[in-house]
Amino acid sequence: MTRPSVIVELAKHFQEKIRRNVLTDLQVRVANAAGILPFLRKAQRRAFFESYLDQLNRTGYHWAQNTSHGALLRNLQEYGGLKAIPEETDREVVKWMVLCYVGEPGGRGMGVNRKVFYSNSAAPLIEAIIEINPDISGRHLKALSADPDVKRACDQSTHVARRFQDLLDLTNE
Repeated sequence: MTRPSVIVELAKHFQEKIRRNVLTDLQVRVANAAGILPFLRKAQRRAFFESYLDQLNRTGYHWAQNTSHGALLRNLQEYGGLKAIPEETDREVVKWMVLCYVGEPGGRGMGVNRKVFYSNSAAPLIEAIIEINPDISGRHLKALSADPDVKRACDQSTHVARRFQDLLDLTNE
């Protein structure tokens, strides 16, 4: 309901306050909530989301790290989801989410009855993020079907491959 001119003025004021400093977690949350995140400097947004991607990669997508996945993905939702991420970084974030979602073959150890080991805390959040942004995620999911890491994960088991197909189904690809 806010006029576009007011949003632009607010973005200018916000940009003056943060200057050329690296965006903090709180600043990105506030900017997204105010609707001014797209108006901030692209270099600052890129640096912020590259550090977020580094955090994802440091945590890893292995199902055993599921206690950390939920918080990371809830943060992404508060940052504005996939639409807030600059194009240079969004493909890698989607790839991380795919590898986290598809998991790895189960049927061994204590999970002998479980067909796929995947992050229980991440899976519903990843589905929601992909469903909310089908245009961005669909484009990347289609391209990731040829990615060596995704192919390797899907080639391990038909159950894992089916989970990747479930993501594609969310975007109607």
